[in-house]
This record gives sequence, structure tokens and C-alpha cells, in this order.
Amino acid sequence: MSGYKNIPLEERRRLRDKKYKKHNLANILTHWFNVAMWALLLPTGIAIISSPLLGLTPLWWQEAFRNLFGGPANLIKFHYTLGLIWVFVLTFNILLGFRKYFLPFAATSLLLDKDDIEWLKIKPLQMLGFMKDKELPPQDAYNAGQKLYSYVVILGTLGIISSGIVMTFRNVFPPILKQIAQPIHWVSVFAIVAGLIIHFYMGAVFPEEKEAFFSMFSGKVSAWYARAHHEKWYAMKLKEEMDWEDGVDREVRKATLPDT
Repeated sequence: MSGYKNIPLEERRRLRDKKYKKHNLANILTHWFNVAMWALLLPTGIAIISSPLLGLTPLWWQEAFRNLFGGPANLIKFHYTLGLIWVFVLTFNILLGFRKYFLPFAATSLLLDKDDIEWLKIKPLQMLGFMKDKELPPQDAYNAGQKLYSYVVILGTLGIISSGIVMTFRNVFPPILKQIAQPIHWVSVFAIVAGLIIHFYMGAVFPEEKEAFFSMFSGKVSAWYARAHHEKWYAMKLKEEMDWEDGVDREVRKATLPDT
């Protein structure tokens, strides 16, 4: 945030009290639906992988889940049934709002620009304690890290869905697809989880980003947070307000001018 130290205290308070809507209800519900699905699919999926060569989980983890569901067959059935529900809801949401919401969102909020590339060069070093005095380039409604992770999520989700369907309905597909489905499934899951750890830390633990976490409940962030972390988006919101005020002024003048 450029020049934040020179902002008077009263202005800071005004900006903290002023709220901007960042997430609509559909986004919030979809986000927490995904959280719930991953909270169930990830541990059961890991418990299904029984190979001791991989060593993903201790034996007690596998036994606990298999005993909980009454055997590995029921555990697998629960996992793929829940996965099919997840696929259905995501597909329904995408098809319902693809042209109206997803395409405009992807075109305006997910594409990396010059400032994003520069941000990606500086921010990781700052998190490691370097370049503390280097000012970050202005960011849009989603910063470059969030945009980059969204690519991983989109590609990983496609990998999980396609490979999961092959493994669930394995009798329908040719052997070559069944052979590559499992590694694609694992790699896709691990790629998303690796980014999810950073995503969770930045959103729920990192002090400067905690307002982003709470915005996934309220849908709103303060103008102060927007100015500090999403300066381009903040400038756009200010322009929208100014355009709206100009429109209101024109209507008021038009209504009060005498007819000629």
C-alpha cells in the first residue's frame, strides 16, 4: 500500500469502517462446500491407499477408517459416492453460471499481468524475511499468488474428476486409462493440497491476511484492507462510487432545473 504511513488516523478509521463486497453468496457457499468435501474426501482417500511402500499414513490410520466404515469396500464406496456428489454440484454450478459469472470472472480477475509477475518475484522473498523495504506492485481483487493457485486448482480439479470417474466406473474404460488414472488422481490431489497448506496459512494464520479469511463468511472486506492489499480493485471501487455520485448529481440537477 503506497503512502499508508501518511494517512491521518481519522481517515484510517473511516477506511476500516467502510466495507466493500468482495464475495457473493454463491461464491461463499461453493467455497465452504468445497472445504467440507475435501475434509471428508482427503482423509478417506488417503486411508484407501494401503501400500506400505508409499508410507502416506501409519497403519492405525488405515485400520481406524476401515473399522469405522465396516471394511475397505464400504470405505471405497463412501469415498467415490461423496466424490460423485462433489462432481455433480461443481458441474451444476459451473454450467449454471459459466457465461454469466465464470467467463467474465476469468477474463478480468484470473489473468496474470505485469504487476502480478513482479509481485511473484518479491512476495515469496518477503515471506522469507528478505526485501522487507521493497514495495509490492498494486494488485487486483485477487493477488498474483491467488491467481497462480487458481490455475493449480482448476487443472487439479479436472485431473481429479476425470481420473476419479475412470476409477469409479473402471469396467467401462479401456485398460490404458485405468493404468494412468490412479497416478493422475494422486498427483492432482497432492498439487492442490500443497497449495492448500499455503492458502490456509495465508488466509487463517498470517496476521495481515486474516480479513480475507473472515470475508469468506461475511463476503465483505474493509476499504482499508482493499487499499492495502488490492490497490487496483480499490481504485476501481472508488471510480464506481464517483461515477454513481456523478450520475446522481446529474439526475438531481435535471430534476431541479426549470422546464424551458
